[in-house]
Amino acid sequence: MGADGKKPYVIAVIIQVIYTGMFVVSKAAFNQGFSTYVFIFYRQAAASLLLLPLAIALERKNAWAMSFRLLLKLFMFALIGTTFSLNLYNVSLKLTSATVGSATSNSMPVVTFFIALLLRY
Repeated sequence: MGADGKKPYVIAVIIQVIYTGMFVVSKAAFNQGFSTYVFIFYRQAAASLLLLPLAIALERKNAWAMSFRLLLKLFMFALIGTTFSLNLYNVSLKLTSATVGSATSNSMPVVTFFIALLLRY
């Protein structure tokens, strides 16, 4: 297997290391008394500020017109589905062990599925 064959594995390991660092920093912040809800707000705001310029610059030519109804559905999914899952994970991380927090992070696809069903998307 050449260098090109190993690239996806290296990227997957790098992503997992980044997630691990984020979980360690999150747990340390929660142990010091940082609010989980404020942490989620800051995390979502930082992600939006970092990714929005990239999305505009890189995907401007590929963008297609979006109806208001579709935009509203996507907003509600992000607000309820993703934010709920992240809050569930962070509260469980704060109140219990990292093992239970890890188990609740697997709830994100389930929450996503149910929100998609509710919105008929």
